[in-house]
Amino acid sequence: MALRASNRPVRALKFASDRMFHSKISLSELFRVIFYISVSLLLFPINTSILIAVTFLDRAHLYPNRDRRRRRHLLRNPHFYPKTVLISGIGTTRGLALARQFHYGGHRVVGVDVGLLPVRSGGSMSNAVKRYYPISKKQYICSLLDIINREKVDIWIPCSDRVMPQEDGMAKSIVESRTSCKCIHFNADYTSLFSQNDNFLQHVSERGLPVFETHHVLSRDSVHRILNHSPNKTYVIHTPTKGPSRNSVILPRRTPSQTYSDVSELQISKDHPWVLKQRARLGKYWADVLFVHGRVKVLKIRPSRYKADSHNSSLNNAVHEVTRHIMDKFAEKGASRMSGHLSVKLMVDEEIRNNSVCYTVYIAGCRQGTAASALLADPPPDLYSHYLEILTVVANGESQDSNDQSSYKQGSSLVNRDYLFGQRQKQSTWIAAMTAKANKEMERLKYPATAIISILSQQSDLLELWKQSLFSRIDPLPWWWNLHISRPLNGLILMLGGGATEAHVKN
Repeated sequence: MALRASNRPVRALKFASDRMFHSKISLSELFRVIFYISVSLLLFPINTSILIAVTFLDRAHLYPNRDRRRRRHLLRNPHFYPKTVLISGIGTTRGLALARQFHYGGHRVVGVDVGLLPVRSGGSMSNAVKRYYPISKKQYICSLLDIINREKVDIWIPCSDRVMPQEDGMAKSIVESRTSCKCIHFNADYTSLFSQNDNFLQHVSERGLPVFETHHVLSRDSVHRILNHSPNKTYVIHTPTKGPSRNSVILPRRTPSQTYSDVSELQISKDHPWVLKQRARLGKYWADVLFVHGRVKVLKIRPSRYKADSHNSSLNNAVHEVTRHIMDKFAEKGASRMSGHLSVKLMVDEEIRNNSVCYTVYIAGCRQGTAASALLADPPPDLYSHYLEILTVVANGESQDSNDQSSYKQGSSLVNRDYLFGQRQKQSTWIAAMTAKANKEMERLKYPATAIISILSQQSDLLELWKQSLFSRIDPLPWWWNLHISRPLNGLILMLGGGATEAHVKN
């Protein structure tokens, strides 16, 4: 059956054919739905007033609107050729963020939500979305091909939470083999590699890149050999079991005699192996990378959690430079086949060599896809332009666009200024702090109150209205629709139906 673009606010319910399973709703989901509906009703008057006021100010042209002026200016340029961009997962905040950038950059956006929701998502209501299609997960690839051919799509960017990276990798291969559309996603081989941490680390190690060490030791002699081979590193040795009862020791100690003494007390054998793991004294970081044709186009580095020294400029600059070199070297082997989003886990250590401190960065794992990447959480204004470079012709691993290298350098300088540790760590509100404390105190109580408090802690960001990335003063409807129509009604239908429809609203 041919797909039709949907412009109606509410879709008809389609439970018979679009339900994936009929299990009863859990207690946690029930409290979550009730809480969300309550908050939605409580905030409905003030949020509706905000929507009306912002819309009036926009229509009355009472504040400057640079994005729309830029779009009009681009469309008047006879040498500008707008592209059609398909974004699957338009209901996610990152999907909508990309859609807005492409729209105000003069391009045409087609939005897709995977999973037939009873009520369409907030992102689908955006002014940036020219056409919108809800598609079934069961007919994912066929529906994509139909939409791409129908809308003459140039670029497809997968952002859906409902589709695994491996599925998008297979879809990419089929789409690019049957159409002229290009996809910003890794192919099936890379998605399989990146989904298995051990294989990924082996792949990285074979390319001569530094890998964070983890050893399963079967004897004390093995421990001493590893320590003697890397005298500048520190390690933590512990039993394989998890939990508070796990024994752990930091090695080496201050003196060799203390080290031998501590190791001799460990009960290590083939039947009872221990884990010797490298210790990162400066903590864990994430490098969010956008690869296009095997080149690093955007690089953002962020600490895994807020730290007091997260604004240490010397450390930040050193980590950024080392990481950029590592990612460039990693991308070289992939050549033009490597295009997509990758978040690489980094462990940063310091070593003293020749009376100087050196920062060393090790690769410890990865996550793939836009869902794992924080690039779209606070994107720079020209992020969309890097995606367009997928359309440049590549021959012998090199882009034929003479401006490619200069564009990369310009993008890198922008990233270095605005994106180096640029994402502010969100401070918990007083509600989150209080509910988290209460939840900790009531952990031992096996009552529904514990679940309620946990849910309140997780959902406290709902009250931070102005931090919702769906909100835009020139495009406020998706924000309001998501808070008061889409999520509450879909949750209510889920609750009354006693099961789950084909998709959940997830922002």
